[in-house]
Amino acid sequence: MLRQVSNDLGTGGVRIISGVACLLQCVFALQAHAGEWDEAAWDWRAGDLIFRSGIDPMDDLIAQASEAEFGSVAIVRAGSGGPHVVYVDPLRGVTETMLDDFIADLGEENYAAYRVKDMADWGQGDSPISYNALLVAYGHDADRFRLLGGDAYYGAEMVFLAALGAGVALGASTKRAELAKNSPDLKEAFLADWQENPYCTYVTTRKECWSAIRGTAVLTSGAIQSDPGLEKVYPLPD
Repeated sequence: MLRQVSNDLGTGGVRIISGVACLLQCVFALQAHAGEWDEAAWDWRAGDLIFRSGIDPMDDLIAQASEAEFGSVAIVRAGSGGPHVVYVDPLRGVTETMLDDFIADLGEENYAAYRVKDMADWGQGDSPISYNALLVAYGHDADRFRLLGGDAYYGAEMVFLAALGAGVALGASTKRAELAKNSPDLKEAFLADWQENPYCTYVTTRKECWSAIRGTAVLTSGAIQSDPGLEKVYPLPD
């Protein structure tokens, strides 16, 4: 279900094997490091979503154009030594780092944590959402063209699909032209390297490429953050 849009995984099956190996390693690490978690600023749970900016310039342009609070979104998971986050780095693709490192340079006003409402409490073990991010997306390339489907991912897409695999649909997509209508910079970013865009293979000009992609759907971190199925867990009002 999770990745039917990506040609039934195809060659991405190799990635799943890698993800399974990573997952098994995580299980052993959980046993070895039980009770040794680093403290976060909130009572974190696997599957929590972290929103921040400054990760991906395209995400930040989309956030600016759509007046969203933050550009990028990541998923918290349990891992060796403390909570980790799975996110999409524009150069390294779908990867992970320690939660502490992910927010180390940020004040509490510069990031926010949300949790899916009415989900089973998986505590500080792993949840279906974080499992899905590891098993399906981990290790794949970043999607610089922001196209749904295929073997590359962008951050909001990864989070949307990971949650969808757990039975939760977060956020609604927006047409590319709508996002860019008041942002020439975002339109330029959407058209960067247009000759390599899969939707523009058979066109010969930037104008024709824009005609081909302007109606395509883009998932955004802002739409996910504002979804009523999420509740904010950090920071909370005083």
